[in-house]
Amino acid sequence: MALGAAGAWIGTRFLASIEAPIHARYRDRILSAKETDTEYGTVFDVGWPDAPHRSLRNKTIEAWEAAGRPPTGGRPNEGVVVAKSPYGDVVSYQSHTPGSGDEGDIDALALWSGQGVSLVRHVQPAAEIVREMSDEARAILARLGNDPSF
Repeated sequence: MALGAAGAWIGTRFLASIEAPIHARYRDRILSAKETDTEYGTVFDVGWPDAPHRSLRNKTIEAWEAAGRPPTGGRPNEGVVVAKSPYGDVVSYQSHTPGSGDEGDIDALALWSGQGVSLVRHVQPAAEIVREMSDEARAILARLGNDPSF
């Protein structure tokens, strides 16, 4: 905001909110991730073809890389059921967010994450996250001499 931004993507931070209905293993991975633990690409494309995304590196990505990064149709374990959600089977490379009711190999699923994942280190209520961000923005704008009246 101090440099003119009108907004920001902060989804990863809210995945670590109390209200986020994600799987505990996924939340643990977010809380322990480093900034170098993410991968940008289109590997989790089942149900979401050609859509660039960022996710935490995991066994699915590592197997795909070890196989030489083959295209859809020739990837290791492609189409194999790796988990079950309350809505049905989840296959390798599916664009599925691991929910609290999912069972199976959670580490093989799409663990969506932004580049700022290393800044997320604790779980707290969403309202508290928003309040902290607002307070920090006000303080920064005030230090820079900008009007923080929002």
